[in-house]
Amino acid sequence: MISRPMTTEGLFNKILDILKEKGKMPDILDYSHVTGKPSSIWTYEFDLKSSLAYGINEGIYLNLWIEYFEGGVEGSAELGTFKTLREDGAAMHAMASLLADFIIEEYAYVNANLDDFTWEGANVYVFNRKGEKMAWTYICGSMEAALRKKDELMKNYPQAVIRDNASRKEKVFTQLRLKETEGKHEPV
Repeated sequence: MISRPMTTEGLFNKILDILKEKGKMPDILDYSHVTGKPSSIWTYEFDLKSSLAYGINEGIYLNLWIEYFEGGVEGSAELGTFKTLREDGAAMHAMASLLADFIIEEYAYVNANLDDFTWEGANVYVFNRKGEKMAWTYICGSMEAALRKKDELMKNYPQAVIRDNASRKEKVFTQLRLKETEGKHEPV
């Protein structure tokens, strides 16, 4: 787990490294260039966008960026660019293949590392009566929403945890249920 949000520069470089490691970088590239304006990625809820086109002056360009919503406002942030000076059909197919590979590897990487892309709101998860963590998590946009969800879930589960995604701190809530035994109350 990383200690601060990944940047668009970091994500581009990570996927570039994965593509190189897997031998998926076409040999026709003249360069790959990471964004000069890195932005922090606060949530995994973004869309990878691309433009694959012939350049105005020469070659073929593959530009990549992300689009997201932050505070109800749509935003975008550049990732990087790949370029070849070639302009033939085989080069366009190679660049399209690079685009497909980038999309596949980016999707797999983000989904395998969701926690590294979760820095907003709070998560709520629960444990059943056997002490086993349930396989699902509620993602809430605010701490207030997480506290409400925790109260709702604790009607059916004995323990809930709220995780503040920005600080990475967790708070455990336990339901205290009492049983009456010969006039004494004991925890269940």
